[in-house]
Amino acid sequence: MSIADRLGEERPARPGKPCGMVAVFSVLSDRDAEALRRTLDVPVGDPQRLSARQISSILELEGHSVSLKTVEAHRKGACRCDSR
Repeated sequence: MSIADRLGEERPARPGKPCGMVAVFSVLSDRDAEALRRTLDVPVGDPQRLSARQISSILELEGHSVSLKTVEAHRKGACRCDSR
């Protein structure tokens, strides 16, 4: 079977739970949500870019249980919510 045949037979994955960042954004104030969006959007290589670990730690300190992997995936647009 060719790749084209396999791709033609494949069905999209059913959507599941959105990533954990959706839950965080849903309870943040507008100010905090905007600050988090701006922080996530800082490009790689920019000296102002915070690591996913730093962001995850800040969110944990504020009572949001979000792993650094969740932050990384969301930042890359590789999460279920595909917010990018």
